[in-house]
Amino acid sequence: WVAGGMPITKMMNIERRHGEDKPVIRKALVELDGAPFKYFEAHRAEWAVETAFTYPGAIQYYGPAEVCDITTITLALEQA
Repeated sequence: WVAGGMPITKMMNIERRHGEDKPVIRKALVELDGAPFKYFEAHRAEWAVETAFTYPGAIQYYGPAEVCDITTITLALEQA
C-alpha cells in the first residue's frame, strides 16, 4: 500500500463565475424523466399516507455474494 495525494481542485469542475475560473462542485440534479423518479412518482400518493421504507443494514464488504454484491435500489432502477 502506498499513500498518494491529489489536489481536491483537480476533482472539481471549473466554471467561469464573475469573470474568473473557479473550482466548484458539480450540481447533481434529479432527472425527472429517469427510472428512479418515475418509480417514486408512481408510488408518491401511497407513500404519503403509509410508513414505507427500506433499511439496507450495514455495508457488507465480505461474505456471501447475495449480501455483498447487492446494488442500491436507485442503481437497480437505472440499470433495468
